[in-house]
Amino acid sequence: MGFFGNMMNNYFYGKSGKGDYTVQSMPQNRRQLFGTVLKTRWSAMIGVNLLYILCWLPATIWTLMNLAALTANEVIDLEAIQSLASAYLIILIPCILITGPFTAGVTYVMRNWSRDEHSFVLSDFWDAVKGNWKQSLGVSLISGIFPMLAYVAISFYGSIAKSSVLFTVPLVLVIMVFVIWKLAEMVIYTMMVTYELSLMNLIRNSILLTVARLPLAVGIKLATLAVPIIAIVVALIAPGIAIYIIMALSVLDMLLVPALNRPLVASYANAQCEKYLNPRIEGARTNIGLRPEDWDDTEYKPEDDEE
Repeated sequence: MGFFGNMMNNYFYGKSGKGDYTVQSMPQNRRQLFGTVLKTRWSAMIGVNLLYILCWLPATIWTLMNLAALTANEVIDLEAIQSLASAYLIILIPCILITGPFTAGVTYVMRNWSRDEHSFVLSDFWDAVKGNWKQSLGVSLISGIFPMLAYVAISFYGSIAKSSVLFTVPLVLVIMVFVIWKLAEMVIYTMMVTYELSLMNLIRNSILLTVARLPLAVGIKLATLAVPIIAIVVALIAPGIAIYIIMALSVLDMLLVPALNRPLVASYANAQCEKYLNPRIEGARTNIGLRPEDWDDTEYKPEDDEE
Protein backbone atom coordinates (compact mmCIF):
# COMPACT_ATOMS: atom_id res chain seq x y z
CA MET A 1 0.00 0.00 0.00
CA GLY A 2 2.88 2.33 0.77
CA PHE A 3 4.36 1.95 -2.73
CA PHE A 4 1.04 2.37 -4.55
CA GLY A 5 0.02 5.19 -2.21
CA ASN A 6 3.17 7.12 -2.99
CA MET A 7 2.79 6.40 -6.72
CA MET A 8 -0.78 7.71 -6.77
CA ASN A 9 0.16 10.78 -4.74
CA ASN A 10 2.97 11.62 -7.15
CA TYR A 11 0.73 10.88 -10.14
CA PHE A 12 -2.22 13.04 -9.14
CA TYR A 13 -0.72 15.56 -6.75
CA GLY A 14 2.88 15.83 -7.91
CA LYS A 15 5.71 16.43 -5.49
CA SER A 16 7.16 19.60 -4.10
CA GLY A 17 10.81 20.58 -4.03
CA LYS A 18 13.43 21.76 -6.48
CA GLY A 19 13.07 21.76 -10.26
CA ASP A 20 14.22 18.83 -12.31
CA TYR A 21 17.48 20.47 -13.39
CA THR A 22 20.60 21.95 -11.85
CA VAL A 23 21.53 25.30 -13.32
CA GLN A 24 24.36 23.69 -15.31
CA SER A 25 22.09 21.07 -16.87
CA MET A 26 19.10 23.34 -17.57
CA PRO A 27 17.86 23.42 -21.19
CA GLN A 28 19.38 26.17 -23.28
CA ASN A 29 16.36 26.74 -25.51
CA ARG A 30 12.62 26.05 -25.52
CA ARG A 31 12.90 23.10 -27.87
CA GLN A 32 15.15 21.32 -25.38
CA LEU A 33 12.91 22.32 -22.49
CA PHE A 34 9.80 20.98 -24.25
CA GLY A 35 11.47 17.68 -25.10
CA THR A 36 12.80 17.07 -21.62
CA VAL A 37 9.59 18.08 -19.84
CA LEU A 38 7.55 15.90 -22.21
CA LYS A 39 9.79 12.92 -21.47
CA THR A 40 9.68 13.33 -17.70
CA ARG A 41 5.99 14.29 -17.41
CA TRP A 42 4.47 12.04 -20.09
CA SER A 43 2.58 9.64 -17.81
CA ALA A 44 1.32 12.45 -15.58
CA MET A 45 0.13 14.39 -18.65
CA ILE A 46 -1.96 11.40 -19.74
CA GLY A 47 -3.51 11.33 -16.27
CA VAL A 48 -4.36 15.04 -16.43
CA ASN A 49 -5.78 14.51 -19.91
CA LEU A 50 -8.07 11.72 -18.65
CA LEU A 51 -9.32 14.13 -16.00
CA TYR A 52 -9.85 16.88 -18.57
CA ILE A 53 -11.70 14.83 -21.21
CA LEU A 54 -14.57 14.30 -18.77
CA CYS A 55 -15.75 17.84 -19.40
CA TRP A 56 -15.53 17.26 -23.17
CA LEU A 57 -17.63 14.10 -23.15
CA PRO A 58 -20.92 15.93 -23.93
CA ALA A 59 -19.36 17.68 -26.95
CA THR A 60 -17.64 14.48 -28.08
CA ILE A 61 -20.74 12.30 -27.78
CA TRP A 62 -22.89 14.93 -29.52
CA THR A 63 -20.35 15.18 -32.35
CA LEU A 64 -20.18 11.40 -32.84
CA MET A 65 -23.97 11.16 -32.85
CA ASN A 66 -24.19 13.73 -35.63
CA LEU A 67 -21.39 12.08 -37.61
CA ALA A 68 -23.22 8.78 -37.35
CA ALA A 69 -26.46 10.40 -38.54
CA LEU A 70 -24.62 12.07 -41.41
CA THR A 71 -22.83 8.97 -42.65
CA ALA A 72 -25.90 6.75 -42.24
CA ASN A 73 -27.63 8.45 -45.18
CA GLU A 74 -26.45 7.15 -48.54
CA VAL A 75 -28.22 9.94 -50.42
CA ILE A 76 -26.75 13.34 -49.59
CA ASP A 77 -29.50 15.93 -49.24
CA LEU A 78 -28.03 19.44 -48.98
CA GLU A 79 -31.05 20.83 -47.15
CA ALA A 80 -30.95 17.97 -44.63
CA ILE A 81 -27.22 18.51 -44.07
CA GLN A 82 -27.78 22.21 -43.43
CA SER A 83 -30.55 21.46 -40.97
CA LEU A 84 -28.37 18.89 -39.20
CA ALA A 85 -25.44 21.31 -39.07
CA SER A 86 -27.58 24.09 -37.57
CA ALA A 87 -28.99 21.83 -34.85
CA TYR A 88 -25.54 20.43 -34.13
CA LEU A 89 -23.93 23.86 -33.72
CA ILE A 90 -26.73 25.17 -31.48
CA ILE A 91 -26.50 22.26 -29.03
CA LEU A 92 -22.71 22.44 -29.22
CA ILE A 93 -22.75 25.89 -27.55
CA PRO A 94 -23.56 24.68 -23.99
CA CYS A 95 -21.33 21.64 -24.54
CA ILE A 96 -18.35 23.93 -25.14
CA LEU A 97 -19.46 26.44 -22.49
CA ILE A 98 -18.96 24.00 -19.61
CA THR A 99 -15.36 23.26 -20.67
CA GLY A 100 -14.06 26.76 -19.90
CA PRO A 101 -13.30 26.44 -16.15
CA PHE A 102 -11.76 22.99 -16.64
CA THR A 103 -9.56 24.33 -19.44
CA ALA A 104 -8.32 27.03 -17.06
CA GLY A 105 -7.50 24.35 -14.47
CA VAL A 106 -5.57 22.16 -16.90
CA THR A 107 -3.82 25.20 -18.39
CA TYR A 108 -2.49 26.21 -14.97
CA VAL A 109 -1.00 22.76 -14.37
CA MET A 110 0.45 22.57 -17.88
CA ARG A 111 1.84 26.10 -17.63
CA ASN A 112 3.80 25.13 -14.53
CA TRP A 113 5.04 21.86 -15.98
CA SER A 114 6.13 23.55 -19.20
CA ARG A 115 8.23 25.89 -17.09
CA ASP A 116 9.74 22.88 -15.31
CA GLU A 117 7.93 23.89 -12.14
CA HIS A 118 6.12 21.45 -9.88
CA SER A 119 2.35 21.42 -9.67
CA PHE A 120 0.04 19.60 -7.25
CA VAL A 121 -2.32 18.38 -9.94
CA LEU A 122 -5.69 18.03 -8.22
CA SER A 123 -5.31 20.92 -5.79
CA ASP A 124 -3.80 23.31 -8.35
CA PHE A 125 -6.35 22.22 -10.94
CA TRP A 126 -9.33 22.98 -8.71
CA ASP A 127 -7.79 26.20 -7.38
CA ALA A 128 -7.43 27.44 -10.96
CA VAL A 129 -11.00 26.33 -11.77
CA LYS A 130 -12.42 28.20 -8.78
CA GLY A 131 -10.23 31.26 -9.31
CA ASN A 132 -10.95 31.72 -13.02
CA TRP A 133 -14.44 30.30 -13.59
CA LYS A 134 -16.09 33.61 -14.47
CA GLN A 135 -13.59 34.67 -17.12
CA SER A 136 -13.21 31.13 -18.44
CA LEU A 137 -16.97 30.84 -18.92
CA GLY A 138 -16.87 34.10 -20.87
CA VAL A 139 -14.13 32.77 -23.13
CA SER A 140 -15.76 29.36 -23.62
CA LEU A 141 -19.10 31.05 -24.38
CA ILE A 142 -17.44 32.97 -27.20
CA SER A 143 -15.76 29.76 -28.36
CA GLY A 144 -19.13 28.00 -28.35
CA ILE A 145 -21.02 30.74 -30.18
CA PHE A 146 -18.33 31.43 -32.79
CA PRO A 147 -18.84 28.24 -34.87
CA MET A 148 -22.56 28.94 -35.15
CA LEU A 149 -22.02 32.59 -36.09
CA ALA A 150 -19.32 31.65 -38.58
CA TYR A 151 -21.55 29.00 -40.16
CA VAL A 152 -24.46 31.43 -40.54
CA ALA A 153 -22.24 34.21 -41.90
CA ILE A 154 -20.41 31.93 -44.33
CA SER A 155 -23.70 30.43 -45.56
CA PHE A 156 -25.25 33.88 -46.01
CA TYR A 157 -22.33 35.68 -47.64
CA GLY A 158 -21.30 32.57 -49.56
CA SER A 159 -24.68 32.32 -51.27
CA ILE A 160 -24.72 36.04 -52.12
CA ALA A 161 -21.09 35.98 -53.31
CA LYS A 162 -22.17 33.65 -56.13
CA SER A 163 -23.98 36.56 -57.73
CA SER A 164 -21.78 39.42 -56.50
CA VAL A 165 -18.01 39.22 -56.12
CA LEU A 166 -18.06 42.13 -53.65
CA PHE A 167 -19.56 39.89 -50.97
CA THR A 168 -16.44 37.73 -50.98
CA VAL A 169 -14.84 40.49 -48.87
CA PRO A 170 -17.10 40.03 -45.79
CA LEU A 171 -16.95 36.28 -46.38
CA VAL A 172 -13.14 36.33 -46.14
CA LEU A 173 -13.30 38.65 -43.11
CA VAL A 174 -15.61 36.25 -41.27
CA ILE A 175 -13.25 33.35 -41.96
CA MET A 176 -10.25 35.41 -40.84
CA VAL A 177 -11.91 36.47 -37.56
CA PHE A 178 -12.87 32.87 -36.79
CA VAL A 179 -9.35 31.61 -37.52
CA ILE A 180 -7.72 34.37 -35.42
CA TRP A 181 -9.97 33.51 -32.48
CA LYS A 182 -9.14 29.81 -32.69
CA LEU A 183 -5.46 30.73 -32.70
CA ALA A 184 -5.89 33.19 -29.82
CA GLU A 185 -7.45 30.42 -27.71
CA MET A 186 -3.98 28.91 -27.43
CA VAL A 187 -2.70 31.83 -25.34
CA ILE A 188 -5.78 33.32 -23.70
CA TYR A 189 -6.13 30.67 -20.98
CA THR A 190 -2.43 30.89 -20.09
CA MET A 191 -2.79 34.66 -19.77
CA MET A 192 -5.93 34.13 -17.68
CA VAL A 193 -4.20 31.97 -15.06
CA THR A 194 -1.02 34.08 -15.08
CA TYR A 195 -2.13 37.72 -15.03
CA GLU A 196 -4.91 39.73 -13.39
CA LEU A 197 -6.66 41.16 -16.44
CA SER A 198 -10.24 41.97 -17.33
CA LEU A 199 -11.98 39.76 -19.88
CA MET A 200 -11.73 42.46 -22.54
CA ASN A 201 -8.00 42.92 -21.94
CA LEU A 202 -7.51 39.15 -22.04
CA ILE A 203 -9.20 38.98 -25.43
CA ARG A 204 -7.36 42.02 -26.78
CA ASN A 205 -3.91 40.94 -25.61
CA SER A 206 -4.35 37.34 -26.75
CA ILE A 207 -5.30 38.52 -30.23
CA LEU A 208 -2.36 40.95 -30.36
CA LEU A 209 0.07 38.23 -29.27
CA THR A 210 -1.36 35.88 -31.88
CA VAL A 211 -1.13 38.37 -34.73
CA ALA A 212 2.41 39.34 -33.69
CA ARG A 213 3.62 35.77 -34.39
CA LEU A 214 0.93 34.63 -36.81
CA PRO A 215 3.00 32.10 -38.83
CA LEU A 216 4.18 30.42 -35.61
CA ALA A 217 0.61 30.35 -34.24
CA VAL A 218 -0.66 28.74 -37.45
CA GLY A 219 2.11 26.14 -37.35
CA ILE A 220 1.40 25.20 -33.73
CA LYS A 221 -2.34 24.97 -34.42
CA LEU A 222 -1.84 22.74 -37.44
CA ALA A 223 0.40 20.46 -35.36
CA THR A 224 -2.36 20.06 -32.76
CA LEU A 225 -4.93 19.28 -35.48
CA ALA A 226 -2.98 16.45 -37.10
CA VAL A 227 -5.40 13.70 -36.01
CA PRO A 228 -8.63 15.54 -37.01
CA ILE A 229 -7.06 16.40 -40.38
CA ILE A 230 -6.25 12.73 -40.94
CA ALA A 231 -9.82 11.81 -39.97
CA ILE A 232 -11.26 14.24 -42.53
CA VAL A 233 -8.98 12.96 -45.28
CA VAL A 234 -9.95 9.35 -44.48
CA ALA A 235 -13.64 10.28 -44.50
CA LEU A 236 -13.28 11.77 -47.98
CA ILE A 237 -11.26 8.87 -49.38
CA ALA A 238 -13.23 6.01 -47.81
CA PRO A 239 -16.72 7.23 -46.85
CA GLY A 240 -17.99 3.69 -46.32
CA ILE A 241 -15.76 3.03 -43.32
CA ALA A 242 -15.32 6.66 -42.33
CA ILE A 243 -17.45 6.47 -39.19
CA TYR A 244 -15.40 3.60 -37.73
CA ILE A 245 -12.06 5.20 -38.50
CA ILE A 246 -13.25 8.56 -37.19
CA MET A 247 -14.43 6.95 -33.95
CA ALA A 248 -11.08 5.18 -33.52
CA LEU A 249 -9.15 8.38 -34.20
CA SER A 250 -11.48 10.28 -31.84
CA VAL A 251 -10.63 7.87 -29.03
CA LEU A 252 -6.92 8.28 -29.82
CA ASP A 253 -7.36 12.04 -29.92
CA MET A 254 -9.05 12.05 -26.52
CA LEU A 255 -6.71 9.69 -24.70
CA LEU A 256 -3.22 10.29 -26.05
CA VAL A 257 -2.90 13.21 -28.46
CA PRO A 258 -3.74 16.00 -25.95
CA ALA A 259 -0.93 14.68 -23.74
CA LEU A 260 1.35 15.99 -26.51
CA ASN A 261 -0.75 18.91 -27.70
CA ARG A 262 -1.35 20.58 -24.35
CA PRO A 263 2.34 20.89 -23.35
CA LEU A 264 3.09 22.06 -26.90
CA VAL A 265 0.47 24.81 -26.62
CA ALA A 266 1.59 25.65 -23.07
CA SER A 267 5.22 26.01 -24.20
CA TYR A 268 4.12 28.25 -27.07
CA ALA A 269 1.91 30.39 -24.81
CA ASN A 270 4.61 30.71 -22.14
CA ALA A 271 7.11 31.85 -24.76
CA GLN A 272 4.77 34.52 -26.13
CA CYS A 273 3.84 35.86 -22.69
CA GLU A 274 7.44 35.92 -21.48
CA LYS A 275 8.63 37.66 -24.63
CA TYR A 276 5.93 40.28 -25.11
CA LEU A 277 4.24 40.81 -21.73
CA ASN A 278 6.67 40.01 -18.91
CA PRO A 279 9.31 42.59 -19.95
CA ARG A 280 6.63 45.25 -19.45
CA ILE A 281 5.89 44.06 -15.91
CA GLU A 282 8.34 45.02 -13.19
CA GLY A 283 9.82 41.96 -11.52
CA ALA A 284 8.24 39.46 -13.94
CA ARG A 285 10.49 36.56 -14.93
CA THR A 286 11.43 35.70 -18.51
CA ASN A 287 12.89 32.51 -20.02
CA ILE A 288 11.52 30.53 -17.09
CA GLY A 289 12.98 27.02 -16.95
CA LEU A 290 15.88 27.91 -19.27
CA ARG A 291 19.53 28.32 -18.41
CA PRO A 292 20.39 32.02 -17.84
CA GLU A 293 21.94 33.56 -20.94
CA ASP A 294 24.88 34.90 -18.93
CA TRP A 295 25.66 31.51 -17.35
CA ASP A 296 29.31 30.55 -17.71
CA ASP A 297 30.07 26.81 -17.47
CA THR A 298 33.72 27.54 -16.72
CA GLU A 299 32.76 29.32 -13.52
CA TYR A 300 30.30 26.61 -12.37
CA LYS A 301 30.68 25.20 -8.89
CA PRO A 302 28.53 22.23 -7.65
CA GLU A 303 27.71 24.08 -4.44
CA ASP A 304 25.96 26.78 -6.49
CA ASP A 305 23.03 24.40 -7.06
CA GLU A 306 22.64 23.85 -3.33
CA GLU A 307 21.97 27.51 -2.56
